[in-house]
Amino acid sequence: MEPLHGRADKKRFAAIDIGTNTILLLIAELDRNGAFQVLEDRAEITRIGEGVDRTRRIGSDGAERSLGVLRDYLEKCKNLGVDEILAVGTSALRDARNSGEFIARLKQGLGLDLRILSGEEETSYSYLAVREGLALEGKEVLVVDVGGGSTELIWAKEGGVHLWASMDMGSVRLTERFLTSDPVLEEDVARMITEIDRQLERLLVDWGMERRFHTMVGLAGTFTTLAAIEKRLSVYSHSEVHGCRLSRAEVQRQVHLFKDKTIAERREIPGLEPKRADVILAGAVLIDRIMTLFRVEQVMVSDQGIRYGLLHERLRTLWIT
Repeated sequence: MEPLHGRADKKRFAAIDIGTNTILLLIAELDRNGAFQVLEDRAEITRIGEGVDRTRRIGSDGAERSLGVLRDYLEKCKNLGVDEILAVGTSALRDARNSGEFIARLKQGLGLDLRILSGEEETSYSYLAVREGLALEGKEVLVVDVGGGSTELIWAKEGGVHLWASMDMGSVRLTERFLTSDPVLEEDVARMITEIDRQLERLLVDWGMERRFHTMVGLAGTFTTLAAIEKRLSVYSHSEVHGCRLSRAEVQRQVHLFKDKTIAERREIPGLEPKRADVILAGAVLIDRIMTLFRVEQVMVSDQGIRYGLLHERLRTLWIT
């Protein structure tokens, strides 16, 4: 496909989301009329946040894995004639004391500028992706973005964010804190649930919640993985996962499935990315507790997260002069 540099009515845009567990790349061709065509949508697990909860530093292994993937992503951008690249980082890069060193390496070694998002900015992009990517018809919605290091919860109504919270618990952070045995110990899972419930119950009090939401939307890799496992997808399919429904009973079924297996045994589960096998239990338990405490029986799954929020924001401003 020939690059479209110089064409006034189309631009090629790339959004890179460097998360605690996964680095995601979206490349899209944008039209002046607000439409877009996805050319590339990739995710690679590099776990840049490995050990950050304990050390508050990005380790050399996670940094090198991430730099390798980013180098490949930038080569793909070059080959597709991308006009503009926006790269953002989230929880691990917010928490690590040596984030500046990693940002400098990206700039010096790859020529890539990286912006670290605040919890509020992360929430804003997640909600924008959901609002534009799913037909929610102005309903009162709970949007939950479960990452590796943090989880963002958004109470949205009338097409905007009403209340939000960014909590320091995600699939990687919870695994490193609580699930250090293989197979896991029931008492460790129980301690993890106690901590999850403590934070969520405090949020429920802060929000004054006494009602059910019309809809819950789940973003990011844990939700999409649970959906892929339910569908037994040997090859991940955006079209089959995005917009599908996941019941609390199915989430609980998978929690028991993961608890009963070693990490090596989990890697054989159809639909489960092998690199996610060690952290999937913590992520699934977190989702189950959110659904339970917010009294939600079903969640709509979205695989359009922060990178799509960046895209929709850029669509609004690209041709404004």
